[in-house]
Amino acid sequence: MSSPRSVIAQAATEKRHATWQETLQQAKKKHRPKLADWTRDGFATRRRTEVERLDAVPKCASPITRVDAGIAPADFATRFERRSEPCLVTNVPEREGWALRNWTSINGRPTNRGDLDVFRMKVGEDDDGKTVRVSLRDFVSYARFNRDDSPLYVFDQAFCEKHGRDFYSIPKFCARDDLFELVGENRRPPYQWFLLGPQRSGTCVHIDPLGTAAWNTLLAGRKRWVLFEPGTSKKVATGSHLVKAGEDDEAVNYFVDILPRIRQTYPHARRIEVVQRPGDTLYVPAGWWHAVLNLDDTVAVTQNFVSRSSFDGAWDRTRSGRKGMARAWLAKLEASDDPELRALAARARLQPPVPRIV
Repeated sequence: MSSPRSVIAQAATEKRHATWQETLQQAKKKHRPKLADWTRDGFATRRRTEVERLDAVPKCASPITRVDAGIAPADFATRFERRSEPCLVTNVPEREGWALRNWTSINGRPTNRGDLDVFRMKVGEDDDGKTVRVSLRDFVSYARFNRDDSPLYVFDQAFCEKHGRDFYSIPKFCARDDLFELVGENRRPPYQWFLLGPQRSGTCVHIDPLGTAAWNTLLAGRKRWVLFEPGTSKKVATGSHLVKAGEDDEAVNYFVDILPRIRQTYPHARRIEVVQRPGDTLYVPAGWWHAVLNLDDTVAVTQNFVSRSSFDGAWDRTRSGRKGMARAWLAKLEASDDPELRALAARARLQPPVPRIV
């Protein structure tokens, strides 16, 4: 016979379980209100094997270069930034001395920060563009028990701003400068995120905004990536015309169903496919189409930046898309003590004005 104390404890556990389920159900309805059944395609059940097979990369894909995090910044700029070539950098957390003891899994959290249990993480946006948030504790429960085809995915900037520097730093190989820093934190667009990705969650094919490049360091789990070189048409990279009636277009659908059709239909389109593992940092140059799927429950940090090598493309997109920011940026470059940055500003001044749309 159960004791009164054990009965009370069991009741409290059941109530807590119901609470996080209700909270996450509401979040899912806000994020994708038209999707009635998040498990309809069975990627967590009857099609699970198809997802597991994604750990094997096809031989027909272009290989990716692997380098150690000890690579000199100047060498990295020459070999990868200036050539706009992706690479996989190994051993970043070890080389940088990141404090990762508490982030070895999606369930990990710093024991000296009790507020993380109730820290509200961004898991999406509603149809009006408003942020949808849930507590970290509720999200961890969701990640453990969900069977969704494409689960909610924490992509949180506020966490990085508040806690990020406690456990990671910008990798030295690409830390020479981030030219968007010149405009200040309040003016620059979002650029750093803390990621908690349950198995089967991911991001669909896209190019990072404003001509930025990115680095993504994986702390736990495995991520499956595909990248298409600049100049690849959106039609080819997304394979939108290859989606069959009734199919969803989430990342898991893309990797399992759409990407094989792209390979068959466009065999000569250059693409890189890679599995990222704990400790790996993927460098994604500006202008590359890319998509990612979490093969396990993953923890990662990522940041977008503009290097000297990618300035021209970033300037062209910023002056047409963020004119106020572009003016402030140009003024900071011209006032710099660095002759190379002033030369970039002078080159930017020579570009013709952005055509007015009438």
